[in-house]
Amino acid sequence: MQLIDISNLIIAAIGKLFSTEVFIALTAAYIGARATSKATTKAHNYSINKSKHDEIETTRNTLKLIKVELTSAWEIYFSEYGSDLLELPNGEPCTDIFPIGKNPFPIYDSAPSCLANIDPQLSAKIIRSYMRVKGLISMINLNNADCQIAFSAGRNATQELANRAIAEGKEINEELTKRLDEYHDYYAIQEARKLRMDQTAHAMKLLTIELQDLLSIVSKDIDCFISTAPENLITK
Repeated sequence: MQLIDISNLIIAAIGKLFSTEVFIALTAAYIGARATSKATTKAHNYSINKSKHDEIETTRNTLKLIKVELTSAWEIYFSEYGSDLLELPNGEPCTDIFPIGKNPFPIYDSAPSCLANIDPQLSAKIIRSYMRVKGLISMINLNNADCQIAFSAGRNATQELANRAIAEGKEINEELTKRLDEYHDYYAIQEARKLRMDQTAHAMKLLTIELQDLLSIVSKDIDCFISTAPENLITK
């Protein structure tokens, strides 16, 4: 065999070997890239699904808390204030004081994203409920302030009457004390009428009646909505 033939065989062998290694390397790279791509896609899809699941659970739990917040606040209001308010004769001022905290609805105030996720009709009912409840709170706070003014006027008038009795040498006995208490209540009621508290009481009555029906509907709608299939919970 000539030297040139031997050289050609060596070159062909080297070329074949090189081509095989390159092919293997390219194949391995392709398989690796494809596997990486599948893994990335799978991880991305898992992340999306988990995010949606977490959002659904957050929305569901927030709606449950909103229902608890509304119903609990209403039960306290109605048992301690609202039921007596509705029994008040027409034209009479409400002289009961009902203290309310500065932030009575922390769940609702921190849940705007939740309301954006759900059915617009339900979110509209929830928002309306809270707006009407907050309107009622404003009326109660106004009535509380007017009560303080009326009571203060009653105390001052009663004190003047008591001082006059003492100056006249009258004994502050049980009978006189009872009369002074009655005078205080009478004077406070008259002062309340001057402050138009009877109109405030009437407005609070109307709003209480409206909220009784509205909150009952909202509570049922929330129960119905959170019991739907998870994939239907998020509207966007």
